[in-house]
Amino acid sequence: MRSLVVALAAVLLAAGCGSPPADDAPREEPAPAQAEQSAAATADPAAATTPEEAALAVALRATDLPAGWSVQANPVPDGDLAGDPSLDGICGVAFASEEHRVAKHPVVGLDPAGAATVVSEAIAYDSAESGELALTELRDAFESCPAGDRTLVEPPVVEGLAGTVVAVRYRLADGTTQDVLAQGRGAVVSVLIAEDPAAGATAARGIATRMAALPGAAVGR
Repeated sequence: MRSLVVALAAVLLAAGCGSPPADDAPREEPAPAQAEQSAAATADPAAATTPEEAALAVALRATDLPAGWSVQANPVPDGDLAGDPSLDGICGVAFASEEHRVAKHPVVGLDPAGAATVVSEAIAYDSAESGELALTELRDAFESCPAGDRTLVEPPVVEGLAGTVVAVRYRLADGTTQDVLAQGRGAVVSVLIAEDPAAGATAARGIATRMAALPGAAVGR
């Protein structure tokens, strides 16, 4: 992965996840990242009352990943989403749903060697309709994605995911395979990109468990 703090769209368009370069390696997390990581790790999905709280509760946690893995939170400075896309640009598509985001929580999963092998965002939208639109746009974008440097292959089958699911697998020009696992309930959407299929599936199922526990009122249902 070229950067631990880039938007999901940029990650999807990058050459691959993999280990970051030496000058882009994970460093000691600043206080805001530590605070967000701690808040996300203890957020009770059943207690969420708003899409923003619900998104925090489903953000990727270390406990979603295999033993020995860790996470690095990358909170949005001041919560300002302007110029900080989540999905916009994937397969060259402009996502109308981007204008309806109200919060997002980017988290990177690091394997035991410290490689950024899983990238995720938990995104809150202003309504259930906007969240559903985002997943529809994501599915449509991949269905029309130009070949470029990636080839779509048979999508992964991951049991136990929540709500509406979009699952995509593609192979990059260098032979690397990446899985995209998106799932959403109403106004909350989780999007995860994994270079390790097993770790990605495990993480997505952990997120799904919390997503299923969200009160309907918190996600506009």
